[in-house]
Amino acid sequence: MKKLSQDRRFEYWKYQCAALSFDYAKEVSDYLISEEKNSLIYQLITSLYILYGRPFKQRKKFRISEDIVPQGYLEEHGLLLDLRDKMFAHVDIDGLPEKNVSQLSKILLKVRKDTAQPAMASLLPQGYKFERIRDLCTILLDVCNERSREILIYSINGTHLPDLTYEIDLTAGERYLIKLPDY
Repeated sequence: MKKLSQDRRFEYWKYQCAALSFDYAKEVSDYLISEEKNSLIYQLITSLYILYGRPFKQRKKFRISEDIVPQGYLEEHGLLLDLRDKMFAHVDIDGLPEKNVSQLSKILLKVRKDTAQPAMASLLPQGYKFERIRDLCTILLDVCNERSREILIYSINGTHLPDLTYEIDLTAGERYLIKLPDY
């Protein structure tokens, strides 16, 4: 095995975290495509937007570049991040004025027989486009897996690893990419 700099090990960690987030977001998209309406729709959509945005919203050192987003998906990507910031990770009262959307969320109050039931309504002019989100997540998952795979193969350098669970070593200095867990 070869030792790697801490920055190179951070790069592996960054792409693997991104790949896992995109994989989870893809699974949520698939579920939302296949499911009829259910009582957890808002929670599932919130998780989808948070999972998708996580790799792009990390601290700079661990953030993946938006350069990996394919040209044909830039509009969806931008909207996913805008909505993550204004509608799902936070709930802003204003919308996206630059896109002529004045309000993204409304609180509704359903009154029946002297009982008030609040609910949140999300207002997206073009809908959620779950199929496009799933396809974008699949592409980004493949890119992130390939980038981390290159680092792993370089690091392992043909070494046969025993069947164990390892963790990525993020401590300072030149170190091997993986180590046995500290627990």
